[in-house]
Amino acid sequence: MPSCIEYGYRSGIGSRPIASEKIAAMIAVYYSRAVDPASLPSVERWLELMIPRLMSTSDTGAMTAAQFFTALRRVEGVNTPFTATPTLGMIDPGVRKSLLTVGPYDYMNKASQIERLDLPDGQRQAMLAEAKQATTKAVAAATIRHAQAGSRQTIIDNTEKDAVALGWVRVTKADPCFFCAMLASRGITYRAFKQDSFAQSDPRFIGSGDAKVHDKCGCSMKPVYDKADPVLARTDKFAEMWTMWGAGGGDAALRFRRGYDHFRSSGEYLTWDQANDGLRAA
Repeated sequence: MPSCIEYGYRSGIGSRPIASEKIAAMIAVYYSRAVDPASLPSVERWLELMIPRLMSTSDTGAMTAAQFFTALRRVEGVNTPFTATPTLGMIDPGVRKSLLTVGPYDYMNKASQIERLDLPDGQRQAMLAEAKQATTKAVAAATIRHAQAGSRQTIIDNTEKDAVALGWVRVTKADPCFFCAMLASRGITYRAFKQDSFAQSDPRFIGSGDAKVHDKCGCSMKPVYDKADPVLARTDKFAEMWTMWGAGGGDAALRFRRGYDHFRSSGEYLTWDQANDGLRAA
């Protein structure tokens, strides 16, 4: 696969448009410099200004992703007519709550804890500044997730409409968290496979089934037209890990997490029994 296309679906054109990085920076900078988390009018003004921009960025990303999808079909040698359409209006209805929770609300909780400490004023102010910086980073991460909603969904929706596509696959970053690795282990998600396996899964992940994402998530979605697609080699590795630790009843997700996290830190594979040790049987 040409490097430009690989770059596209991994880091920019396909489902992680560069515009999302820009809007995240703008929203975070405004929050850091102009928002007083203790002032409701200040917080409301921030949300009123930024959420429409976030919605616009998501739609722009969706349109870019649709163009990318059509171009990718040509590069992959698919000659049947198909014009991808953007999935617009994909901003999560909970975007307001999301930004409030990771930004002003979290800062106020941190500030309340700091104020109860017996500290010199200088140290207290430094800790408050650090808390504001931490919540600013969290706001930026949440913003990127919301801004990429349209582009991710565009890839998924058009894959399901494309009669030639085998399905879509989750493309992770180099070192994904255990949950993203577990989702990627599903391999190709087929149109005929409608079971929402992870509908009730980890609440930190937003979305439906295998397409769930989280703040700071590095995953994107890619349509697959050939089972020899090299991107499947990585998902096959995760599938092997799922077979190693996930299968066999009991708390499969926790057992997979134990095995996977141990592998990430040591490069060594636990046995099923080692990963399962102490877990409650199903």
